[in-house]
Amino acid sequence: MPRVALVFPYFRTRSLTEMLFPPLGIATLAGQLRKLGVETRVFDATFATFEALRADLLSYEPDIVGISAMVSLTGNTLRVAEMVRSSLPGSLLVAGGPLPTVFPRRFAAHFDVVFRGEADLSFPRFCQEYLDRGSSAQTMGELPLDTYGGLFVPNHGLQVDNPTVHYAESELQSFPLPDRSDFDHAAYQDVWLRATGSKVTSILATLGCPFGCDFCSKPVFGNVFRRRGLDAVFAEIEQIRDLGYDGLWIADDTFTMSLPHLHEFCRRMAGRQMSWSCLSRANGIDAATVRLMKRAGCRRVYLGLESGSQATLELMNKQVTVDDGVRTVQLYREAGIEVAGFFIVGYPGETVSSIEQTFSLALSLPLDEISFNVPYPLPGSLLFARLGGPDDGADWHEENEVTFVYRSEFDTDWLRRRIAETMTAFASRR
Repeated sequence: MPRVALVFPYFRTRSLTEMLFPPLGIATLAGQLRKLGVETRVFDATFATFEALRADLLSYEPDIVGISAMVSLTGNTLRVAEMVRSSLPGSLLVAGGPLPTVFPRRFAAHFDVVFRGEADLSFPRFCQEYLDRGSSAQTMGELPLDTYGGLFVPNHGLQVDNPTVHYAESELQSFPLPDRSDFDHAAYQDVWLRATGSKVTSILATLGCPFGCDFCSKPVFGNVFRRRGLDAVFAEIEQIRDLGYDGLWIADDTFTMSLPHLHEFCRRMAGRQMSWSCLSRANGIDAATVRLMKRAGCRRVYLGLESGSQATLELMNKQVTVDDGVRTVQLYREAGIEVAGFFIVGYPGETVSSIEQTFSLALSLPLDEISFNVPYPLPGSLLFARLGGPDDGADWHEENEVTFVYRSEFDTDWLRRRIAETMTAFASRR
């Protein structure tokens, strides 16, 4: 029987900053493929080895292998693709995810097909029609290739470059729930239980972000903000609870942006005895909403405060003020919600003085957790367009490492020392 394999090529690194979740994008595609009756299996390498992944793929003998690629997984993605090409030469190799969306031609050199952007409908339909017709890489030109949104194929005598799509809210309501059946939930839960005392997994309630932060890349979901129907969200929460989880990481970029949607979520979440955490903007929130979040089980919010200097926030195009951040931290803390603050230091165009303002702000606020990073020019961001990044073959695999990947005016050793001193002072204060 024709088969599709979906591969998440992350092998656990045991970094101190790791936050392990089953890959939602692949779970979503699995749900769509199985809805169409396509035999599908997810290969999540998080708790596996490369050799175990190879053995499992060879045993499964898939006709199509889709690999999800992001910036920090470039090396793993290409290594797995090379293994599939040599060990399963009859399998069609497909790349998708954030990095192939930004650099499709780079991945097309190693894959037969690239899907860019939101491919929730186009990729499963492509797989179904490819398998139903008994196609191969050499004959897929007989398929209606111009109808698959986001498809990019410059190989096998074809020149296909279809625009990416962003599904409307009305389309999202028809999507099946992500299919989490192939993940090692016991392993994920054990990691979280040891680290936090809770068993946490991720969920998305909204897609897209309308803001234009200079350092941010959002190649898949884009700028259009869309809400999933809360009936589907809560059906998914019940599915998650049935799998043994007792906490949620709401992974939306802008979960607190639509206050009516957030309020209804909180009303329906109250009394479920399930804690949750989320990202929040540093503005646009009010005390009544924060109290509602607390009653609904919100344990912690993560704020991208970024800088203690208003001039640096303007360089970043954050569209918030330092005072906004201070006020929002206070609102959450007064409601009994923990707050973590993200900061960026060494931004192009800022000064040593503005960096020191950021360290001072981090130590002055009633935060429960802080983290500092140097600017990272992600492909697809305005910062990347301005500065560039590593060479094409580089693998951005470092996790939370204070290392510039471009020529910076700031001394890395000094920044590392000042970050370490600030983290020590923060730990002492707590």
